[in-house]
Amino acid sequence: MNRHHSIRSFLLAGFTCVMLFALPLTALGASSSTPSDKMYIKNNKYYIFNNVWGADQVSGWWQSIYHNSDSDLGWVWNWPSSTSSVKAYPSIVSGWHWTEGYTPGSGFPTRLSEQKNIMANVSYSISASGTYNAAYDIWLHKTNKASWDSAPTDEIMIWLNNTNAGPLGSYVQTVSIGGHKWKVHKGYVDAGNGKGWNVYSFVRTSNTQSASLNIRHFTNYLSNQKKWLDKSKYVSSVEFGTEVFGGTGQINISNWDVNVR
Repeated sequence: MNRHHSIRSFLLAGFTCVMLFALPLTALGASSSTPSDKMYIKNNKYYIFNNVWGADQVSGWWQSIYHNSDSDLGWVWNWPSSTSSVKAYPSIVSGWHWTEGYTPGSGFPTRLSEQKNIMANVSYSISASGTYNAAYDIWLHKTNKASWDSAPTDEIMIWLNNTNAGPLGSYVQTVSIGGHKWKVHKGYVDAGNGKGWNVYSFVRTSNTQSASLNIRHFTNYLSNQKKWLDKSKYVSSVEFGTEVFGGTGQINISNWDVNVR
């Protein structure tokens, strides 16, 4: 579960040489350590997002995103914390994320009632210590014109990796979707001022470093079987990233795409 906040942009110069050492040994095509920075790729259909929305909870941290090529991209982090709260969610975004509109060519928004396939593919590697996951994050709204101030109604997380972490909410059941078993959790984010949204988490029972999923199978489970999602709602975006609770590490992504059809 992650939310975007405006974060004061700064770079911890004392960590510069450490960061350069931690990054891939290949020459960097582009990189950024600026909080909330975006790096657009594949004709702006996606962007790599240096999301550090929990940065006010800890000091002495750094995080960097990079793009060597469309098959060599990712992020590196150092979050010296052992608390149970998420500090960051560096990610690749397709569609909306507290922004004006949607990334071009993403196919979002798409209404659940249209029953379109949302094919999401990823292959990645992680070298890390501490507490983190690797997870899809899917946002839903009542409107097909979501903007920066549009509060979502629902959030779906699909965890491919769970290392010492735990999802928001209570365990519901274990289900088989897309040929794999997932532990389902249901929770709620109270965003204050009467705003908030439901969070449905699917935690894979065994970690994997690649996936080819149809998000429609997960939304159908929530709408058809559990009756938790109204089919009049819109899927606004699909992200893939790393919720970091604490520790150091790097994720490198060799394959990523999301297609709505």
